[in-house]
Amino acid sequence: MSEVAPIERASTSDRVAAEVRRLIWTGDLVAGARLNQDDLATRFGVSRIPVREALISLAHGGVISMTHHRGAFVEPVTADAVVDLYELYARVDGFAITKAIERGRDLDELIAALGSVADASDNGELFEWVVGARQRLHALGGSPRFDAVARGLVGLVPGNFFDEVVGAAAIAREQLPLVADALASRHADEAVAHYSHMLERQGRLVVARLRDNGALVEPKDD
Repeated sequence: MSEVAPIERASTSDRVAAEVRRLIWTGDLVAGARLNQDDLATRFGVSRIPVREALISLAHGGVISMTHHRGAFVEPVTADAVVDLYELYARVDGFAITKAIERGRDLDELIAALGSVADASDNGELFEWVVGARQRLHALGGSPRFDAVARGLVGLVPGNFFDEVVGAAAIAREQLPLVADALASRHADEAVAHYSHMLERQGRLVVARLRDNGALVEPKDD
């Protein structure tokens, strides 16, 4: 594995988890690689406690597997797995869109946020706006149990999604205003369709980037 800058001791287990995800994303941690807690703690300059918490979180998200007496191992990332994940994102957020409209929630702020993403000055601002809009969507269409399900979907892309996945920003700038227009008209099916189309296209870009990184497990020829 390539060298990684030590993490500050004040960092949380979320930061450790993000660093492990980055190593998987870049191909430095390959499918089947064993994740030794002591080695990771030394590498990141933290105690074993946040490392263990991070690994448990990643296991719950399907990023790694943990087996009693055997340890933690990186799960293989296949094209099908990536496509499935982005379909799950679409279904979860589509549920929130539908419920927000059915329940007659005030969507003005969400509509304004989604409609303005095309005006974001750079990928950093775009990422902040999209994350904020998605959080607002979940608050409008969800519930505590829904939030637990949504939080359980662990992404494959560390850091700023739009920096890491070339072309994803252009898709978001194109599709999210269409979602906003459909929300303004209270057309749930249309809003969900535009949102799902965006995630499907972005998912294909993620597959391509993982392949370029050498992090994608390809099917074996018969």
